Parts: sequence; C-alpha cells; structure tokens
Amino acid sequence: MLTRLFNIVNKQFWAEFPREKQKQLFSLLGVWSTSGFIILLIIISHLIFPQSILCVICDLLLFFASVLAVICTLNGRSNCAINLVFMLPVFIYGYYISEFSAHLPPIETVHFTTWWMIAGLLFLYFFTRDEARIILFFLLALLSVSGHLFMADHLQDSFTYFEPLAINPYFILLAFFIPTFFLRRKLIGISVKLSESLQEQQVSLNRALQGSPFMISRIVAERDEDGNVVKLIVDKVNNAFESEFKRNLHEVQGQEAEYVFNLIFKGKLDVNKLLLFNRRKTSEFHASDMDKWFKIQVINPSYNLYYLIFENITKVKEKLAELEASKRKYKVLLEAIPDIFFVIDKDGVYEDFVIKESGLFKMEDVNIIGSSIFDAGFPDSLANKIYTCIQTCIKTDSIESIEYSLNTPNGTFMFEMRLAKLSSQSVISIARDITKRKTAEFSLEKALKRAEESDRLKSAFLSNLSHEIRTPMNIITHFTRMLSDADMAPFERLELTDAITENGKQLINMIDNTIHLSKIETESIDVKNEFCKVNSLVRDIYNKFSPNIPDSKDLRLRLNLDVQTPEFGFETDADLLKETLIILLDNALKYTLAGTVTFGYEMIRNDFVKFTISDTGIGIPKEEFENIFSRFYRVSNSINQTTSGSGIGLSIAQHYVALLGGELQFESKVDKGTEFWFSLPFHNGKGYMMLVK
Repeated sequence: MLTRLFNIVNKQFWAEFPREKQKQLFSLLGVWSTSGFIILLIIISHLIFPQSILCVICDLLLFFASVLAVICTLNGRSNCAINLVFMLPVFIYGYYISEFSAHLPPIETVHFTTWWMIAGLLFLYFFTRDEARIILFFLLALLSVSGHLFMADHLQDSFTYFEPLAINPYFILLAFFIPTFFLRRKLIGISVKLSESLQEQQVSLNRALQGSPFMISRIVAERDEDGNVVKLIVDKVNNAFESEFKRNLHEVQGQEAEYVFNLIFKGKLDVNKLLLFNRRKTSEFHASDMDKWFKIQVINPSYNLYYLIFENITKVKEKLAELEASKRKYKVLLEAIPDIFFVIDKDGVYEDFVIKESGLFKMEDVNIIGSSIFDAGFPDSLANKIYTCIQTCIKTDSIESIEYSLNTPNGTFMFEMRLAKLSSQSVISIARDITKRKTAEFSLEKALKRAEESDRLKSAFLSNLSHEIRTPMNIITHFTRMLSDADMAPFERLELTDAITENGKQLINMIDNTIHLSKIETESIDVKNEFCKVNSLVRDIYNKFSPNIPDSKDLRLRLNLDVQTPEFGFETDADLLKETLIILLDNALKYTLAGTVTFGYEMIRNDFVKFTISDTGIGIPKEEFENIFSRFYRVSNSINQTTSGSGIGLSIAQHYVALLGGELQFESKVDKGTEFWFSLPFHNGKGYMMLVK
C-alpha cells in the first residue's frame, strides 16, 4: 500500500528528483500530514468538549504550519519543510507562557518545553545531515528552556530548585543531546565509509565483470505501483558479450531485454521467462542459428537487478557427443568380441559382466553381480592371486595377466585373464578361452621356439662381436705402432693416445656387455635386494663420467638429486641399478655432440623413485622406436657410422630394469634429444618423509 502511494505521489510531484531525495520528501510528507491530522482532531475535540486549559489560536497556528510544511514538501522544498521545526519555541510560548491562553504555571510546564525541543532534535536527526543546523537548534532549545525558567522566575535557582539533578531541564537536554549527537556523527561516519566501500566494491565488480571471459549482461527491472515487473531494460554488457554476440554497448544499453535477446537469438530465448519465472538459476540453451550451446546462469543480487551470464559450452557438448559416439562404437565392438568381460571393484566384488558364450558357464546377473571372486567358483589360491593383481593394477596403473584352468559344467578349460585399471576403485578383467591354443603350444612349439631363438641369438652375437672387436683392435694395433716414431709431434702423439684409450674403452664395454648378456641368456643373474644409498651411487657415476668428457665436445653433464639427505635410499640391487644407469648415461654422452646431459632421480609421491637420463643429442627417429631394444640392432645415424658398438646395451638395461621391478621407457625427437626413465618401488626406504597409512 505504501509503495503504491509512494509511486503515485512520486510520479505526480517529484519525478525529476533523485531516488534518495524522493524518499526523504515522502517521509517528510508523512510526518507533517500525520501531525496536521492529529492537530485537526485536537481542534475539533476542543470545540466539541471545551476545556479550561487550551489555546485555540495556538492550535490553529500549529495546524497551518503543518499545512505549510505539506505544501513545501509537495513542491520539493525539503529545507522549507525541515526549517519549520525552528518555530517550535513560538508555539511553546503560546501554549505554556503567553497571557492570552489558559495554562498551568510556567514552572510546572518547563519540562514540556524540554521534551518538545528534544522531539525537534529527533526530527532534525532524521531529516538532515547538516550539523550546523542541529547545533543551532540545540542552542535555540537551551535558550527556550532558559526563557521559560526566566518567565517562571527560577532561572537563577534552577540548579537548586530541581532536585535531584536528573530532573533538571538543562541536565535532561544535555544528557540527551551530547551522547545522541556524537553517536549520530559516528553512525554517519560509518555509513559514509560503508557507502564508499560499497561503491569501491561496485567498481571492482564492474571491472571484474568487464574483463570476465563469460558473456555478461546487467538487466534492470522497472515495476508498476503494485511491484509487478513492467519491463526489463539492458543496463550494461561486458566486452565478451560484445565480441560473442556482435552487439556493442551503445546499441543495447537502455533497450528492452526482450527486444535485444530476440535479435541475438532470433526469438528462441524467452528472457522474461528465464529471469522472472524460471526457478532453476542455471540452464542450458542451444542457439540453433549460431549452432552453439550456452550455459546460462541468472544472478539476482537485489530487488530490481539481474545478471545474465552466458558461457559458451559448444566444445564441451561436441566432446560429449564424440564420447557418446565412441561409447556406442566400443559397445558394438565389445559385443563382437567373444571374450568375457568383468568389472571388479577393489574389494574383489563383481560390479558388471558380459559373457558371450552363455552355455559355457550358465550364470545369471543375479548370481554374480554383487558377489565376490572368493565365492564365484575360483579356488582360494587363484582368488588370492586375482585379488593381489587387482590391488597392483589400481596402485601402479599396470596391466596384469593370469593364466589359469577352470572346471565348468562342460569340462576343464584354460583361460588368460588380463586386468587393467578402470578407475581408482575398480578394474576391468578380460578373460579369454585359450584352451585350444595352449593345447597346441605347450609342448613342441614352445621348445622349438626357444631353441630357434637361442640359435639365432648366438649366431647374431658371434657375427656381431667378431666384427665389432676387429675394428678397435686394428686401431689400437696400428696407432700403437705409430707411437714408436720418435719424430712425431707432441699434439699428434696426444691424439693417437686418446684414440687408443677410447677404443680400449669400447673393447672393455663390449666385453662387459657380453658378460651381462651371457648372464641374461643363462638366467644366472641373482637379484640381491639390499639397502642402497642412492645419492652416493649416483654421485659415483657422475664422478666417473664427468672428467672423461672430451674437450672437443661442447657438452655439460648435470646431476639432479631430488632428496639431498645423505642417508636417502631404499632396498634394491645396487649393482644392477648402477650398471643400468652407466649404460644409459654412456649412450646419452655418446649421442650428444653439444648441449647438456642430465641424469638423476625424483620421488613420485612416497611410492616410487623415478630415475631419468635426458640429453640434447641427435635423437631417435620415430620409425626406429620399435627396434631400439632389439639385441644387436643399431640405429642408422651419423655417429654409428663412425663408431663401433655391439647394439646390446639398451636390451641389457631394459632387462635389468625389469628385474628391479620397473619398466624402461623413453621419449625422443630428432635433433631435439632423448629421455629415458624408469621407476622403482620405494621399498623400505629411508631418509625421506613417509606417510603412515
């Protein structure tokens, strides 16, 4: 009701004034109208019921003062309406002091003056921030009380006449004015600071919205007298909005939101419904003309203010569509594969399964989903092994394989089960019937392949070794004979000595690799897991290679130790680890002519130690990736054409890493460099903070 009345009066009299001014004028109108109405009722009651103590003239003057204040207010003259309060002493004089009205003795009405002036102060507190005007009125109040006491002949003895002190008119006036004045000043100061802070926040918000990557439109609601929204006006849009929708701020500002968004989305988006009637604050919308998807969020921070935020999710939708298509494709593929698929959680409970050959097992969904591998027909030992593989898959993200036999209603069958991590809580298990294959392979084929492989490796080894040994031996023999020439210059002698030393190292390296390969072939390598101080081992390798880098190479060897604690280490075979790092580091230095070779390690959580050897060398062509771990295979490049080598170093390193419980991996780009790495379990480690589980 008040809102409707405010809108009517505001539209009729104060439309040109700011909102705050309109509110002040409406409040003044309410106060003076109420005062005039009350005074009019008092005048009528005095006329109907005459009293001995009354002042009709005073009542009429007070009524006309209220009418004058109402007229000033309706004309927007707020100062006129406020300053009429300074006439209070005149009415006080007429009611309580003058001789032309019947009243009580002045000494008995002095407190009326005090409370009337306090009421005037409250009026000024509410309607003005002008402290000078308030102080002037307070002085007028003191003067009015003093005049009243003077007319009562008690001005000089006022502090003795009124006892206790709390009823003294001066004390009452001062006790009210002093604390309320300073409290009001404090509150106004706080209000100003809050207003400034709000303005700063509004500026910051506008700046943030303007620079936001989302498309944002600020919309203001205009309402009728009943508070119903008449129309929605676009107040502001940010840069992203202008760029995405090709609409500048000056084109849309002040326009109706329905008109603007109908232009942008060709009438497909009902902005009125979205802002006013949609309870969901977030929705998705497909702009078919743009062929784009938008996520729309509505924020309503105040009664008449809305923020409409658009986020372009077209790429997300396209990606989801691609994933859905892939899902359908792979679902068809699964249906075409005759294998058995299980989804098993980390506790060994079946979550889902697909069995193509239903006659083999004759199981129903209700019989297996929700049951455990320990009660689904597996022997205890096999169930325990499957459970262990599940934990390994989830923990190391590896692929585990198990071959087993299973008794079914149709006989005994051989299966190969592969388990791979599906999520942090489950694995996917693929079981394939390999009964026929195993029956054909178990005997002769397996032995034959082993014999053929052994024969091939021996032949390749002998052929390669004889060739690789001959070259450095010829160089050593020839250069040694040349050193006997007494007339040879010192620098030439030094070059020959370096060449002899280098080829001698190659021979030693080939002999070492031959020994390693022999141990691998005869399966005579015993892995001795003992505590290994990693920092000492890595530094020893660094000290071995760093001084021997040829001066002809602009090459730097860098060491990277993730944990600086001298006692840092874990249980592993230190000899195999050292041999692996030496092989990989020797390769990196060999194939890097200039730049940097970096080797060292880093901790992966608290579970693994990752060893890395990287260089800025010539790199490996992508087509050679599948061959570099093959025995006796050497990549064709400029360095291998001028140097000798057995081609078994990486094969040995790969085998040693596997024995240590890791997997040797690499990445390489031609002329950019190569990086080899492997991770070993941090078993019984020391010198590094562990999380207690």
